Amino acid sequence: MSQTVKNQISEWREKIRKFGKNYFVIEDMTRLGFLNLTEEDLQVLRDGNADLNKINAKIRKIDNEIGKLEDVETVLKKIRQLRIERVRKERAIRKAEKAAAKKAKKEEEKKWRSNTPPYLGEGVSAGLNYKETNAERLQVLGLPLIQNAEEMATAMELEVGQISWLSYHRVTAKTDHYHRFQIPKRKGGFRTIASPKPTLRKAQSWILREILSKIPLHEAAMAFRPNRSIVDNAHLHKQKGVIIKMDLKDFFPSIQFRRVKGLFKSFGYNEGVATIFALICTDAARINAKLDDKNFYVALSERYLPQGACTSPAITNIICRKMDKRMTGLAKTYGWTYSRYADDMVFSHPDKGTTTVKTMLNCTKSIVKDENFELHPDKLAVLRPHQRQAVTGIVVNETPTVSRRDMRKFRSFLHHYEQVGNAVTSMRIGKDAKQYAQGYWAFINMVNSEKAAKLLVKHPWLK
Repeated sequence: MSQTVKNQISEWREKIRKFGKNYFVIEDMTRLGFLNLTEEDLQVLRDGNADLNKINAKIRKIDNEIGKLEDVETVLKKIRQLRIERVRKERAIRKAEKAAAKKAKKEEEKKWRSNTPPYLGEGVSAGLNYKETNAERLQVLGLPLIQNAEEMATAMELEVGQISWLSYHRVTAKTDHYHRFQIPKRKGGFRTIASPKPTLRKAQSWILREILSKIPLHEAAMAFRPNRSIVDNAHLHKQKGVIIKMDLKDFFPSIQFRRVKGLFKSFGYNEGVATIFALICTDAARINAKLDDKNFYVALSERYLPQGACTSPAITNIICRKMDKRMTGLAKTYGWTYSRYADDMVFSHPDKGTTTVKTMLNCTKSIVKDENFELHPDKLAVLRPHQRQAVTGIVVNETPTVSRRDMRKFRSFLHHYEQVGNAVTSMRIGKDAKQYAQGYWAFINMVNSEKAAKLLVKHPWLK
């Protein structure tokens, strides 16, 4: 036996002699991680056991000497007193041990709740099960293996407590994770934009980059993906005999929390992780209400994909894959071309005299309903060559171009801007007029570079 081992055994024996076997076991369990006791807790146990050993030693000494003493009553009194002190010390030790065990259990439960939240709000917490991860499916898709909130926080470079903070659903909340504002629609009315605040944006950006962007999309999806634009979409339908345009009603709001949760589960994530991902990617419409000079954000709807979150467009494209496949199959059957740019669906046929328009309309409506969407009743159009055939704002009767009407409006806007200046124009349109003008010029340049070049000669500040 080596000298080191002999020294270790000697040290253990000294601890057992000085503080007792129970303390030695508790200290070793703490060292191995079975108990979560602080040095202060251990010191209390050491002091208590040391005192107890001293008391027991005194009792034994007194018992040995009792026959030599003449005053038996005094001796018995001292013995009783020592026994009382011993019982008191034993109670203190048991109390300290119980408190330490309670503290360890509380910390363990806190850690468990942080790593695998058992409740994340009313109406969204059913099935928060962190088992049954399909690791093989995740590997096939090239997605990160995430099995609980702790692993998610590590991957996102966030604190584990922030995961619950971002995903917890409250009907009435004191914090809103979004900046909400409205922008005017092209054809009247306003569109609500919910822009995520920095921490939520960080989490959503990770989900987009590490998960959603790795899921293959259908070729008919033309929006929100690399190397595709509205110009590419328009080129598919140029110089056609007939064009059918349809619009999906309330596109983002129609995709609600449970559907998004199901999407993440289909990738292979367990139900608990899928729930957290879905909560991070969805939110309810909210209004700001005041009560007793305090701000509250009250939910007005179920959770759905917010327009403004970077994850929303990618999720819609993935969810629409089956519908895109069915629409493409339908189109090919009757000689049509199909594409979808976000909520705008377009069918085109080279023959203006085709008799399949009614068939396409009926079949399309059936597929849309079957895929849990709804067509906008006011945005259905069937366009022939004698009409202005516009696809996502680009005229496609001949070569894709910006319409004369839109060009006239833009020239009028530029003239007004240069007459009254940026501040007045910005106030009139409700946004930065110069940025708007430069953005629209970039759109024209993407569609028709010749028209854009002519505008730039007259208004060089546009670039």
